[in-house]
Amino acid sequence: MGKKKKIPVEDLIIPPQDQRICGTICVCQMTLVLSSVALVYLTVAIYMPSTRAFQSGIDENPVMCTTTRNARPDSADWCSCGEWCLSKTSGGGCNQIYVNLRNNGTNLTFQNCTNSANKTCYGIDQDRADKARCIMDECKNLTGTFNCTEGQCLNITDAFECIFHNTGESLKCSGRRGKITCMDIKGLFSCNRGTCKKIRTPYNCDRRCVDIPTRNKNIVILSGDKVYLSQCQNAINTETQEEVWNESADNVVMVSCFLIKNTSDQVEAVDCINGTVLDKNMLQDLTNFTYLNYMHVAMGMSVPEIAPPDLDLTISNESKLMINLEGCVNTLMDECAFFLKEYGRDGADHNARARFPCFYAPSNKNIVVARFDLDLTYKQFLVASVIPSTLFVVSCLVLLLCQKTIYVGDDAKMRFKGCADTDTILASKNDIANSQRDVTDAGGGDNIMAL
Repeated sequence: MGKKKKIPVEDLIIPPQDQRICGTICVCQMTLVLSSVALVYLTVAIYMPSTRAFQSGIDENPVMCTTTRNARPDSADWCSCGEWCLSKTSGGGCNQIYVNLRNNGTNLTFQNCTNSANKTCYGIDQDRADKARCIMDECKNLTGTFNCTEGQCLNITDAFECIFHNTGESLKCSGRRGKITCMDIKGLFSCNRGTCKKIRTPYNCDRRCVDIPTRNKNIVILSGDKVYLSQCQNAINTETQEEVWNESADNVVMVSCFLIKNTSDQVEAVDCINGTVLDKNMLQDLTNFTYLNYMHVAMGMSVPEIAPPDLDLTISNESKLMINLEGCVNTLMDECAFFLKEYGRDGADHNARARFPCFYAPSNKNIVVARFDLDLTYKQFLVASVIPSTLFVVSCLVLLLCQKTIYVGDDAKMRFKGCADTDTILASKNDIANSQRDVTDAGGGDNIMAL
């Protein structure tokens, strides 16, 4: 049998495509996909939370909250702050912050103030305080007063002075056996070179904040861990512009305020509560932070005209605090860590409790939020709705237009309908020129033959 003839295969030449057409289609397809994904994601991140905010009935005028409890239960159906809304923390592992909810206090202006003094009483900074881990054999040389939890002891010697009478049996934290014994210690301990005794109740631990100058001072403003003292002429209610106190009364005014603004000759205090007055002879030249708080609460005579008692302003004794209506954020910037550090101070470490503006709905006093801004929510909703929706519609229309106006020729090249293609025109011109040349050549040959 003879060999089969090999049929030659013609190489197909695909002409280059118009970059404008291809680029337009690619950009529109990419825009369509991205805008579709954005609309799906923004439904959970923006549209649904915004709708809840519009329908929540929360008053935009803030009130005041004071943290009363910061719990971390084993199981929880809500969290004060979650780091990612699409996968909220469920079960254990989240903090629950409870607050006291009340109306705003009085804004005061103290005029013609001189001889001012400012004292900050630092407590324990949990992040920077010295900590000893007994599991690492760091408790063998403990000396001072320590607050221990599950084998980790926090040194509170420099921040607090504890008075106690009853102690437990000696517990030695040095050596192998001592390290194992101290791994589970819990409570307040008095230690000397690794030998610790548990401090039993009753005991009293006061902050070491002494030498607060009260001589020639007639106003004392407490603001968290800060104390502001001055000699002022009078006190004015900022809202009503009425004088609520004058130095002619020859006594000392004490108030607890959220914020203090000090200018050259006057002091502006925001959200003041528990206004009281003391006799001047009840304060010596120097005092300490604990005694000032005791005098303010137990010994002062309440004067609601200066600043109302907090009990008269209370809306709810215990409400759930959330960072927003969702109880979560989507920025992934550790916002919850900062939130818990700022708003989770419940006074358990003998520091001042967190005090801050918050928002609530009169129909639901059990839940308060730290962040609420309807104007900002509306702007975010508008931007998140208009931009991706516009891109989605425009990209769809352009792709539909391309489908109607672009066709693929026999040479696999995309062209606009009704538009002449440059390559086609050139090819036609070349074909016409070649035809004319062939005719001319054929006429010349015939003449030669005739001759």
